[in-house]
Amino acid sequence: MANMVAKAVMGVLEKMFSSAEVVAVRKWKPGTMVEIELHIPGVDVGEWKSIKRLKTKVGECEYRDYTPADWDAERSVCTMYIETGHEGTGGNWGNNVKTGDEVLYGPAHATVLPAKPGRILGLGDGSALGHFLALKKLTDRKDYPIDVAIFLADDYVLPKNLVSENPEFEFITDAYGDAFEALAASAERRDLSLYTSIYIAGNSGMVRELKKMLRYRDEVSARFYGAEFWK
Repeated sequence: MANMVAKAVMGVLEKMFSSAEVVAVRKWKPGTMVEIELHIPGVDVGEWKSIKRLKTKVGECEYRDYTPADWDAERSVCTMYIETGHEGTGGNWGNNVKTGDEVLYGPAHATVLPAKPGRILGLGDGSALGHFLALKKLTDRKDYPIDVAIFLADDYVLPKNLVSENPEFEFITDAYGDAFEALAASAERRDLSLYTSIYIAGNSGMVRELKKMLRYRDEVSARFYGAEFWK
């Protein structure tokens, strides 16, 4: 009975979804980070003023929220980064998606931009890469200087253009490391008094622990913004 009710609710939800087409798929070596380009006609991406997430159908009655990292208003195309090293429906979908596939999606929770100008610190795991690339795209470096540390749980061969175009990003690749410890160490090396806003995104436990660690530091006066993507 519960399954029938869930399917009925999901059926109503999907009637409000739109259809996108996968126009490109790229995988980073060793293959557990996937870039997916989606054609999303009818969406005016040029009007985005917050860090959007798309609720994406990844299986029967299964949905995951992914953040467009970049978008092209002329072509109505957005790019999402999906870490597929974690077991689960979302990872399986990301590993098997192909150019030409149809994808159902709808709007999901968005994260607001900083309340006031000033330097931004971003801390996140690989699931938050798109989140921070979108934050950078949506803010002006003159008013919002940005520093970002991203922990990647695999020994990725990073795309050269990603590294060269984002000198503000510290990419920490460690297949055997711990995201909280690595990001906490990165934060400790910085002058935290410089930041007006601190964004923390990724695994829910990591987000909470980092926020707890940083919030009560005497030198921290920044406003915190959290985004929890998985447990």
